[in-house]
Amino acid sequence: MKKIIGSMALVAALGLNASALYFDGGVSGVTGPGGYRGTKLDLVIGGDSLAFEPSMASYTSDALDKTLRSYGLRVAKETEVYTLGVEAGMTPDTDYGPAANNSSYKNQYAGADFTLSLSPTGGGHARLAGPGSRGAARGGDGVTRIDVGVSAKYTAHTQTVASTEFKTNQGQGSLFAGAKIFMVNLSASYTGYTYGDKEGNALINPVPGHSFAYGANPKSSVNVKLDIPATVPMLTPYVSYTGTKYKGGVDNSNAYLLGAYVDLKMVSANIAYQIFNDGSGNDSFISLGAGVKF
Repeated sequence: MKKIIGSMALVAALGLNASALYFDGGVSGVTGPGGYRGTKLDLVIGGDSLAFEPSMASYTSDALDKTLRSYGLRVAKETEVYTLGVEAGMTPDTDYGPAANNSSYKNQYAGADFTLSLSPTGGGHARLAGPGSRGAARGGDGVTRIDVGVSAKYTAHTQTVASTEFKTNQGQGSLFAGAKIFMVNLSASYTGYTYGDKEGNALINPVPGHSFAYGANPKSSVNVKLDIPATVPMLTPYVSYTGTKYKGGVDNSNAYLLGAYVDLKMVSANIAYQIFNDGSGNDSFISLGAGVKF
């Protein structure tokens, strides 16, 4: 499937109108306790009203013998008023534990999202919230811009532990909104999760607002983010809070993120520091990223 995703992205790029083509790509890495290391690559290749976004994410830690990698592709129809996107991806079957444990994990997912701009300004290539926000808050001129939207995602997880296979179907639905109010950008989202009859073991789930993957089954999560652009030339500091509830008796968690985007026109960078409290103590994660756009 990862070959199919790569081929689709290449065909899409060749088929876009070169005169209206734009590119936005970046790579970021995160480190944390227990030897946690993660990498994420995001690309956007777009034209007048259509964008193709291939992505790759990987993570490992001292508890894993190998690195797990996920591949995805989102295709979006972008206009001044709305963005409509669909996505699909997968994590290939990976033996992540010691050979004696015979432990492995894989998944496949598909999803869709819709964002509506209540006061559209500044073009439709980036929204203030949701899958179309693309990291740094951009777009929107004047005093106020408001973007609202919904997204849904279905994931089929398959996990093997000590030769016993667990299959779990997971549904994920989100409501999100973003607003540009004078000099700040404020965004928020709520995500709810449902599971099939067999919830299996703790799944490795990326939660909106977390800079890392956490082994648990989330029940719901809330994320709030505040960007303060134009306070210092080329620098946009931001803060974020994520509160998550879990199933299976796992304690609720709170995550606090502090970071900044550096925009040098065609080149950008970001750095972030996140504190994660899972009810038993605090863990710290540091993220660094860089990208180009034209």
